[in-house]
Amino acid sequence: MVDRISNYATSTQLMSYLNRTQNRLIDWQFQLSSQQKSADYQGISKNAQYLLGLEASRDAIGGFQKNNEIMNVRLNITATALTSMETNINDFKKNLATFTNTQGKTEANIATIQQNAFNSLLSLQAYLNTPVGSRYAFGGGRVDGAPVDLGLTNLADFQATFNGATVSYPTTRDAHIENFTIAKDSAGKANWLTFEQDGDGNTATAGTGTITATTAQFANVSVGSTIEITGTTNNNGTYTVKAVTGGGTKIEVVTRMLTNELNNAAAVITPSGGTALTLDDFTDLSFDRATNRITVGAASLGTNALSGLTVGSTFTVSGTAQNNGTYTVAAVAANGNTVDIVPKKLTDEGTAATPTLNFAGNQTFTVNAGDDTISAAAGNYTGVTAGMSIVIAGTASNNGTYTVTSVASDGSSINVRQTLTAEAAVASTAVVSNADGTIASRTYYSGDELSLTHRVDDSRSFEVDLNGLDPAFEKAIRAMAIVAQGDYGTEGGLDQNIARAENALYLLNSAYDGTVGGTAPYGDELTSNIKGLQVTLGYQQVLIKQTTVSHVSYKGFLDTQIGNIENSDELETITRLLDDQRALEASYQALARIRELSLINYM
Repeated sequence: MVDRISNYATSTQLMSYLNRTQNRLIDWQFQLSSQQKSADYQGISKNAQYLLGLEASRDAIGGFQKNNEIMNVRLNITATALTSMETNINDFKKNLATFTNTQGKTEANIATIQQNAFNSLLSLQAYLNTPVGSRYAFGGGRVDGAPVDLGLTNLADFQATFNGATVSYPTTRDAHIENFTIAKDSAGKANWLTFEQDGDGNTATAGTGTITATTAQFANVSVGSTIEITGTTNNNGTYTVKAVTGGGTKIEVVTRMLTNELNNAAAVITPSGGTALTLDDFTDLSFDRATNRITVGAASLGTNALSGLTVGSTFTVSGTAQNNGTYTVAAVAANGNTVDIVPKKLTDEGTAATPTLNFAGNQTFTVNAGDDTISAAAGNYTGVTAGMSIVIAGTASNNGTYTVTSVASDGSSINVRQTLTAEAAVASTAVVSNADGTIASRTYYSGDELSLTHRVDDSRSFEVDLNGLDPAFEKAIRAMAIVAQGDYGTEGGLDQNIARAENALYLLNSAYDGTVGGTAPYGDELTSNIKGLQVTLGYQQVLIKQTTVSHVSYKGFLDTQIGNIENSDELETITRLLDDQRALEASYQALARIRELSLINYM
């Protein structure tokens, strides 16, 4: 082999040169086919950091664009719903204004405006439940059900619940948006309520129905709100909160019951729209709470004195000590001697668990000229209040349930309404028990008030916080419901409470565009209105539109800059590819020729 001109070292060196050329040729082929300078950042290492920054900015803008597209769809759907609600509210507002200006309102036009109010409520509910993808436009962040439920079926059912007298639709925002459900006291006890038909237990004074809890569970309940009571034996139903007392332990509810009163000669009954029934028709009247009955005096019996009253109509009582007011007729005796009113009152109620009083010991039962007395040692009846029901057991003659009318200051005795039998120091028990039950507000909104922040770009954002509790919607719902409540000819009917129409018109004007005059009928109202919401929504839509234009322009600029760094020049690539191809071919030819050379050829 000594005769070879080339050696191993020379061959290796030549092959390395060929490999370099071959690698360059492969790179040019990749750039030509992919239109990019390199398959990774290493191939453009000098510009890699700058390129990464450009790509990050482009990707961020792409994210903003996608989110803005989704938000723009939501805003467009919301805007459509708002426009529909604007039309709905404005149409009803015009109809109500026409109604208030109509002289000599008839049953027909009252029925028309109340049906119009109810239909408008149905429409408003539908618009507030507008879906957007997997959620609702006015439901906040909740996605598990429609956010607004006004409990509407038909006008008659609505008026049966909200009769406008004993149960009135809430007139203030605080009462309207109450949202709570309470089924036990703060100690977790479910037997926690005492229902009293009359808080003071005295049938000769005005009756006040009360619901008392063992702890201050009612401290934040709003006066005027509507509550639903369930889970009790006798007191389930819908009530209007009249007052909250006892440091939050007691609710007084609106009731309708008579006060015991005998032979009142000054009493006057005036039928709705009729002439007063006075002393020409009867000499005196008696009122009885237990039977809900008004009875004429002995001199008027059989004279048809009350025959002018009809079932379902209303009448007003005046001239009495405790019974002045408006009542609805439940029944009238055929001979005109009595009229029964439609009552609204609680029933004394409790269960045996966790009683307010659970006494066992000697008790004495005393018969008096007035209320009879049950007594024991001092302090044994502490905690008992007038109006509570007490259950006596273990006696010879006095076992039963009694209504407490008063309690001694030292807790040593109680007076009861019912008649006792005299017994001295008999071993017995006395129990005043609490009741099971759930008290819940009647709320129309089940969504939430979650406020979402939507970013349109790095520096600008806006809040998405519109939901079904917005005052613009709440005022409109309240106005429509106030008009719709109460059946014609009843105590709570619109015909008997025509001022409701004017009050509702104020709320509608405030809900529509905020343009109101005069004094707010139910206190100061929040200023949000449909027109204002549309302006805010329009601003958000314009912001997204302008930002989208900006994003498209800037993203195009970034794509150009990224392309300048990443993309290869086709002409330059082809030229260099051909150069290296020719060089490689020539190199292989030269190498082949060199390997053929030998000293023998020169000898």
